[in-house]
Amino acid sequence: MKNHISFTTELFDSTRRDAGDGRIGEDLARWFISKSQGGEFIFAEPSRDEHGWTDTVTAEGEKFKLDFDIIDETIGSGYADWRITIEKLNRWKVFGSKDSELRGRLCDLIHNVLRDEGQIREVHWG
Repeated sequence: MKNHISFTTELFDSTRRDAGDGRIGEDLARWFISKSQGGEFIFAEPSRDEHGWTDTVTAEGEKFKLDFDIIDETIGSGYADWRITIEKLNRWKVFGSKDSELRGRLCDLIHNVLRDEGQIREVHWG
């Protein structure tokens, strides 16, 4: 099962504004959501989390969480490495599969958005 996708680009701000700001990735989250609108998935407003930015995505009664963050070793680099992590949110964690056809379509959407952007390279699933 695909859990995250990583890629390299200079499109997004990879610098911290101050020493305590560990939340890089807002521009990535907003860019991705804007490129993904109009399909079967409904995106909420992205928000900060402990590592970067996060957003919830819903479709057909299923809910997912996307985390957007930078790979720490590339903070401040012109071409930085970024990661989008996909997690299915279950109402009851004990029940229900973490994998679904809808999750597969969300992974396809993420891959296609990244692939279609000419300034994004080295796209890898892990």
